[in-house]
Amino acid sequence: MNGSGDTPLPVVVVAGEASGDLLGGALLAQLKRRFPGLAVSGVGGPRMREQGLSGPYDVNDLSVIGLVEVIRRLPGLIRVFRYLTQLLREKKPRLLITIDLPDFNFLLAKRAKALGIPVIHYVSPQVWAWRSGRVDKIAALVDHLLVLFPFEVGIYAHTSLPVTFVGHPLVDQLKPWVDARKSLDKRREIRHALGIAEDEKVVVLLPGSRHSEVKRLLAIMLATYGELIKKGRRVRFLLAQADTLSDSVMDSLWPTDLAPSFKPLLTRPLLCRRGETYNLLVAADVALVASGTATLEAALVGTPMVVVYQVNRLTYEIGKRVIQVPFIALANLVAEGKVVEERIQGAASPTQLAEDLDQLLHNDQTVLTMQKGYEEIRKKLSQPLRHPIDVIEDYLTKAT
Repeated sequence: MNGSGDTPLPVVVVAGEASGDLLGGALLAQLKRRFPGLAVSGVGGPRMREQGLSGPYDVNDLSVIGLVEVIRRLPGLIRVFRYLTQLLREKKPRLLITIDLPDFNFLLAKRAKALGIPVIHYVSPQVWAWRSGRVDKIAALVDHLLVLFPFEVGIYAHTSLPVTFVGHPLVDQLKPWVDARKSLDKRREIRHALGIAEDEKVVVLLPGSRHSEVKRLLAIMLATYGELIKKGRRVRFLLAQADTLSDSVMDSLWPTDLAPSFKPLLTRPLLCRRGETYNLLVAADVALVASGTATLEAALVGTPMVVVYQVNRLTYEIGKRVIQVPFIALANLVAEGKVVEERIQGAASPTQLAEDLDQLLHNDQTVLTMQKGYEEIRKKLSQPLRHPIDVIEDYLTKAT
């Protein structure tokens, strides 16, 4: 059954942040081609809505990070959860596809299982980093797990849960930008479109896509800009605004307490672009990146970077006691070694970050070593066992 003609094929899909929306948008585009009658509802962002997702809530209604932030946003999260559980009861979808956002989505998966609705979860939670006891619980809640990294399959080997390494979609999605960065003509063309001279040194800031992390990290990144200017460096800074954050939201997140540090910015204005992250990564010489999927994006494009992260102090104190891996950046975790510098919490000072960026801007050997690490990352992520659409099709065609 393909859901064509007059017979709709109801599916519920839930994603809760920009990276999940990216994965969901690609999934829905391909699902629509295979199942013309697909009727998709749930929660997603602009990419998923472009592919026909309907629903009153947006990814920003679910995008929170850290214990304190979750507590503050709990009433809103409960409203979204109630909407989705009602949707499952009323629509009786053939499949629930949950993307990342494990704590929220696994609660929803439990409701779906009780209603007899199959669940495919896309993106394994970081059980290899912390809370490894979740493995058996996940196996009991979902029918199939799609993972982005090859090392994740073995983590679930002792369970009966089907786990498939589907590769990372960014490998294919970013190929045009990888090629553009390697081409002098294409890179020059992108720089020209952005109003950047060929000989300008350029740093791109990627402060994240969640409200809480942008509010915390943008101030540090802008202060780093001021530090470099004060050191006499002629550097142009670009700001990559996530397309899940509107201009009005971005204005509300803009720091107001760094006016003295911003004085140099009056002569070197910051160029802010929304939804053009990949073009900015191609144009830039180096990047200052919030830990998360963006570190993988920068690595795959080939942009040298420094990773920065800060969270609420309570969240950090709890996290450092339970995190079980030596790195926080996905780029380093996939490479299984330190490829890029990580500056976390107190180490993420504007002075230190300015020194790190300065090193990348002027030390060719450091950049060359980093690029070799990037090649290893691309290789590891480019050999999937199956495509996620093929796994999903199995469930849609066998459902009754």
